[in-house]
Amino acid sequence: MKVLILATWYPDSLNPVSGIFVKEQVRALVDVGINPIVYYPYDKSVDKGKCIKVIENGVITYRANTDYFKITKLSRLYSIIKGTKILKKIVKENGIDLIHSHVCYTGGFIAWLYNKFYKIPYIITEHSSKVKEFASKIYNRPLFSLSYKNAQCVVTVSSYLAKELTNLNFKFKSKVIGNVVDTSIYKLNSNNNSKNKEFNILFVGLMVQSEVKGLQYFIPALADFIKNNPEYKINLHLVGDGPKREKYENMCKELNIEDNCKFYGRVEKELIPEFIEKNDFLVLPSVKETFGSVLIEAMSGGKPVLATKCGGPNEFVENNVGVLVEPKNIEALEDGLKTIIERYEEFHSNYIREYADNNFSYRAIGGKLKELYEEVLSEH
Repeated sequence: MKVLILATWYPDSLNPVSGIFVKEQVRALVDVGINPIVYYPYDKSVDKGKCIKVIENGVITYRANTDYFKITKLSRLYSIIKGTKILKKIVKENGIDLIHSHVCYTGGFIAWLYNKFYKIPYIITEHSSKVKEFASKIYNRPLFSLSYKNAQCVVTVSSYLAKELTNLNFKFKSKVIGNVVDTSIYKLNSNNNSKNKEFNILFVGLMVQSEVKGLQYFIPALADFIKNNPEYKINLHLVGDGPKREKYENMCKELNIEDNCKFYGRVEKELIPEFIEKNDFLVLPSVKETFGSVLIEAMSGGKPVLATKCGGPNEFVENNVGVLVEPKNIEALEDGLKTIIERYEEFHSNYIREYADNNFSYRAIGGKLKELYEEVLSEH
């Protein structure tokens, strides 16, 4: 079985974290005995119009720069055509049986266009909640529709995202497969200060203009909890950066919890397991999430989570691994803090770790993808 991963996003020298979840999925495929070929048509570090072939961690990877004109619409159209031409050479050179595109805009467009002429089956994994924004443009809508409709399967990382696509009136064969996490890099640490009523809480996320991660609600909730429960010593550790960081720092000062909150800014991904190990639980108070990989990362370290009913987390944050509350609700978040802290001794790190490993490890997600590939090829 020769599978090509067609990545709209993928780590490169200019942005080493872009599409890191696609690279993780490639590693998951290798883990279950599939040796995929990777094709990334949007690497700005490659000379304009060129394609290079490299071996990265044992995986054949083609990197091309197909999107470089100043006029955006013209450049994107050219990149789809140019990307398809390069794809033709890669498929022929490697005897590809199946194309797996991440995501529809615009990798899925390239897969559909290639399939139209050469009939190689393809599937699309959709990670992005921005489909509505992109598909609203009159020149994009038909391409989305054709790409989804003609795919052998459209995989979404949550049924919440699948419903979003259905509500946009797209027709497709649907399957849900969550994001993959390298569970092996997280260590269990059973030592905690809960018996001393001291809790270290971790937040990991971008502090972007849209404020989608919900800190504007969680920080006041934390201030209320600290005020109403003086018997607890609470420390919030915030990892991440962005244009709203200053606002959140000022909120902590205004609410008199500055001494309880430490902002670390951006940290290397390799350090996240260490932060998880040192904290008692993780909070993700998002307004909207199509999945929420950081929750799985925390669970991989055996830590319970406090999250919101904002989409993806609804589907995997069960009662034995964490607490779910309503989004955009300060009172609900305060109640959630009270619940997870009062129930803390009921959470079992070994169970939480096993739950993450059984459902989201390389072995688990790689196995689900392998099954899907075999099913698609047997039907084609």
